[in-house]
Amino acid sequence: MQRAQLKEFYGYGLIVFVLIAVQGYSLYVAATTDLALTWKHYAGFGATVLAGILWAVRKPQYLFYVLGLTLILGYENLIGFTPTLDFTATRYYINNMVLPVSYQDFSMYMLLIWAYVAHARLRTIVQSLFLKTRG
Repeated sequence: MQRAQLKEFYGYGLIVFVLIAVQGYSLYVAATTDLALTWKHYAGFGATVLAGILWAVRKPQYLFYVLGLTLILGYENLIGFTPTLDFTATRYYINNMVLPVSYQDFSMYMLLIWAYVAHARLRTIVQSLFLKTRG
């Protein structure tokens, strides 16, 4: 792999390591307190295991999508990583209709780090969407 690809690949590895560490802490807290893990935690564990396997077998193309999808689902509060699934709730109003929006802060920070690590690949995807091909 080239230097930029290695930097991206090891950045993904760092993100997966942080997710595993946080989920290990979640398991520790669940084992030592009365906190019960939910299905969102187990879905997050499964997604992290899949990302870890893809990192171990050196598949950065698939890892990019799996890790991005995992962090987006975590951001949208659909899967969880932290013990208490802390989230920030806000309300947006359109006329008289209330739209509740909630997101997990931890997943937002990890998603921003993922976007920083994968910025070259994201730029390529966006350019392919908006640039007209000659033919």
